[in-house]
Amino acid sequence: MKKTIRPNTAIRICLATLIYTTVNFATYAQAPKQPDTMTQLLDYSRPGNAHAQLEKLAGTWLFQDAKLAFVKGTLVRKVIYNGRFYTVEMTGGKLPLPVADGKMKEDFYQSMQIEGFDNPKKKYITTSINNHIGSDIQMQTGTFDAAKQAFTYDWEDELIPGQAQKNRRILTIIDANHYKEEFYEMHGNDFVKVRELDYTKTAGQ
Repeated sequence: MKKTIRPNTAIRICLATLIYTTVNFATYAQAPKQPDTMTQLLDYSRPGNAHAQLEKLAGTWLFQDAKLAFVKGTLVRKVIYNGRFYTVEMTGGKLPLPVADGKMKEDFYQSMQIEGFDNPKKKYITTSINNHIGSDIQMQTGTFDAAKQAFTYDWEDELIPGQAQKNRRILTIIDANHYKEEFYEMHGNDFVKVRELDYTKTAGQ
């Protein structure tokens, strides 16, 4: 037997369908359009405000250990790739350096770093190598505290097999011409300061 839909019921069904369709259309219309993959790749590659914090440190600096008078030298930080990254070259005093065939060679201490800010991860990144201790490439990740004007970097290295060491570096901007770096090592459950370097600017970028 064929069912007969009453007029009131039919009207209610039509109204419900109209409301559902209207709501879904409005939701679709208001949904922001996602940029295509290439646009996102380009936008996440651009330097921004986080990178600008590193620009404050560009230039040529003299550094001096806060306690050891013989630990001193120069540091040059340069902007590259339109502000996306910074290169850092550090030169210290002469000391015996390990070279091939179990030999030692006296030469100036040198280190190189690349600094930047990883936009997707929202972390500062520093890679570091030197000609004294360590055959690894350090990968330091950090944050910036605007109130303290301080970068805090953490990393772990294993310079001797089986002996992993957690480290921390805090770089504090004092003013336009001065900053300091404090180096810490994890001993037990606490970080212990092992070195402090003071920097004085001698030239601009």
